[in-house]
Amino acid sequence: MVTKLDIQEKDGFLIMNDFPDNCIFNKVKTGCGATTIALTNNKNYIIAVPTTELIENKCYPVKGINGNMKFWKRSERKAGLSPVISNLFGLYGNFTYELKRKLKDYLSTTGIKKIICTYDKIDKLVEFINPKEFKLLIDEYHNFLKQYSFRNKAIDGVLAHFKEFKSYCFISATPIPEVLKPTIFNGIPEHIADWNEVDDITVYPYHTDKPYMIAAQFIKVYQTKGFLNVNGKESKEAYFFINSVTEIKAILKQTQLTEDDYRIICADNDKNRMTLKGYTISSSTDTPKKFNFITSKSFEGVDFYSETGLCFVVSNVLNRHTLVSIDMDIPQIVGRIRTKSNPFRNKVVHIFNTKATDHYTTFEEMEQIVNEEIKAAQERADMLNNAKLSEPAIKQQVNEIKKVGVESYLSYQENKFIVNDMVAKLQLYSYYIATVVYQSDKSLRETYAQSGVVTTKGKWHIAPEKFVKELIVKPQFRELHKRYCEIKANPMTFDLQTIDIEHEYPILGRAYRKLGIQELKRLRTIKSIKLALGEI
Repeated sequence: MVTKLDIQEKDGFLIMNDFPDNCIFNKVKTGCGATTIALTNNKNYIIAVPTTELIENKCYPVKGINGNMKFWKRSERKAGLSPVISNLFGLYGNFTYELKRKLKDYLSTTGIKKIICTYDKIDKLVEFINPKEFKLLIDEYHNFLKQYSFRNKAIDGVLAHFKEFKSYCFISATPIPEVLKPTIFNGIPEHIADWNEVDDITVYPYHTDKPYMIAAQFIKVYQTKGFLNVNGKESKEAYFFINSVTEIKAILKQTQLTEDDYRIICADNDKNRMTLKGYTISSSTDTPKKFNFITSKSFEGVDFYSETGLCFVVSNVLNRHTLVSIDMDIPQIVGRIRTKSNPFRNKVVHIFNTKATDHYTTFEEMEQIVNEEIKAAQERADMLNNAKLSEPAIKQQVNEIKKVGVESYLSYQENKFIVNDMVAKLQLYSYYIATVVYQSDKSLRETYAQSGVVTTKGKWHIAPEKFVKELIVKPQFRELHKRYCEIKANPMTFDLQTIDIEHEYPILGRAYRKLGIQELKRLRTIKSIKLALGEI
């Protein structure tokens, strides 16, 4: 049962004192200040979030209370007390002896307590606190479905403890759809924020066989022209949301971007450092660049500030990690740029390919198959629970379940075997995204049209394919001439772009070296330049 919730709002932000207790809260809008409510009210709160990046974004905000911008160096960002919000404790990373000591010292102080932590820390955190003294906010909870395949232990840890707290609230602007909702959420009331106005979203779908080559072409347009012209407005920065560091590296190689031009925001771990060898991993709190590449660690909850930044999503059916859902991922990505004066803040270019098949199992048929699996799993659970197994036999059975891993339909909780339908719902979700949504250009566009009504309650405008393709049409000589002269007139600008332009029109290089920049600026056609060079 979903009920509308009367809210207090101002300028697109929630100004509530607190959230309803023991519920799911659909805030509808991203970037509406929901987390800020829990961070600033007079209640003890634990805020559980999906990523370290989101914690650092809150503990080390780029935009301060006074509106000034500060970009934090990596050495300045550490788990523990925030240097900006005096009573906010960021709990993430390795739970070292030093971090435990900091946490104990913090908990021993007087006053309101605010702890923001990653999902995996809840299981350990309950050992240090009395949960009944804290309210629990589980932010971006739709990730429980999306990320269960590789974060099942962290998610199970939250689900095992959330009812122990004084109250709990699962919150998201893109909640888990009813058809995919796991049974653990059954019976939890769901409230939806009743906004006076909601933002419209404009989507520019671009269907191609080679999504990453098209992404590189967009970058080339930015490099060549200095901007991308969308409906007469100039975007001078690009934010590429791509959940694959391998593909990000391929684009960087293709476009020959330098460190002055790019920022890669991904998990800073050994695997990614090895993949991105020769490139620098950054953070959302680092200085923005002209081209910003962002993996799923910053798809949600992270604030970016840009006056002219435009969001791009790149999806490749051959790499399932890059397939974004229309109802849960796209609204989150569109909401990442917070600068209200940015004319592109509610727009996104979605570059994608498809893997159409002549015949495939429909979603309804797949749902029936999965339901049969759940039914069979329930029979097994009932049989095991009624068998009155000995402790060694139970232990052996539990170990067998663990060997299967995250794909097991059974789990052992509170001294009994139960069906873990989170696995089943994840299978349905993955199947729907890869096989139904990305089956064709038509199916993706239809999904956008349907999700616009269901997800945001606002209008989703879907641009025709011709309009999007014209954004990266080959620049005319006049445009390249202008850009070439701009770069050459500025000795601080990196010269790599002019190499590309000279490759396209060698006459510009000859004219610059022989005539100089001022004379070249005056000559605006190939014919006039040839005349000045004496070539005709």
